[in-house]
Amino acid sequence: MSPTPTNKKAVDTARKSAEALAHKALQARVSLVGAIGEAQASAQEILDQREVLLAKHAQELESLDAEHARAEDTIKTAYDTAISGGWTARELTDMGYSAPKKKKARRQKPAAAETTPQAAPPASPNHTGEQPSSTGTND
Repeated sequence: MSPTPTNKKAVDTARKSAEALAHKALQARVSLVGAIGEAQASAQEILDQREVLLAKHAQELESLDAEHARAEDTIKTAYDTAISGGWTARELTDMGYSAPKKKKARRQKPAAAETTPQAAPPASPNHTGEQPSSTGTND
């Protein structure tokens, strides 16, 4: 039994009305999924920015580590020169200048695996390798 022409118009209207309601209901659900997409894009952008910062800071840390290694070499040279010049290790220690620590054999760790203490060792004001400015030892 096929619909009559008048009945067909009512059926078409009912169909379009049902589809419109379905589209409206789906649109609300679709926008919920869209919010997930926006949040994921935002999170990815933040991760991308984080990676850029990590790369930048890894290079800066590497540069500072190299500068620190040169400074440590300068301390060792100055200490050895002081010993060669007649100072004893005991005298230097009494003035606050202890012998430089021996370098460890390991080297070349990946930047991501380094720990903070290795990247930035604490500075001790008495162990900079510099002599006190004209304070003398006869005070």
